[in-house]
Amino acid sequence: MYTIAGIEFAPHYPKVADERVRVWVVDDQASFRLATAATVAATEDFAMAGHCETGESAIELIPDGSAGIVLMDIHMPGMGGIEATRRLRAAHPDLIVLLTSTYNVEDLPPEVADCGAAAYLHKEHLTPDLLTRLWKASH
Repeated sequence: MYTIAGIEFAPHYPKVADERVRVWVVDDQASFRLATAATVAATEDFAMAGHCETGESAIELIPDGSAGIVLMDIHMPGMGGIEATRRLRAAHPDLIVLLTSTYNVEDLPPEVADCGAAAYLHKEHLTPDLLTRLWKASH
């Protein structure tokens, strides 16, 4: 169990030291953004860089070098996470995007396989350990 006391929940977080992995969360559900901020705060060498609610805002707000990992919800109003991932990866090829959802792997749309995401992560399985392992596996 992780506490969220003291976590600043604002769209952009203060500048983070370069040695920490900067995490952006793109999800239309405020509860998941808040839970993810708590998980990132509990993860050694990781820090929140920012969050947004739509694929469109992710394209606008995640400038080059501002993120190490983007946790991208697959289904959002407007531009979904699959298309947003394609566009972010085209603009920033070194960016690691992890798609997230509550769906089981076998229920994911086929476009997930070719959008440029490094992996799929079921939202319920997000933990500091798994976040660290996915980061290391993607590097």
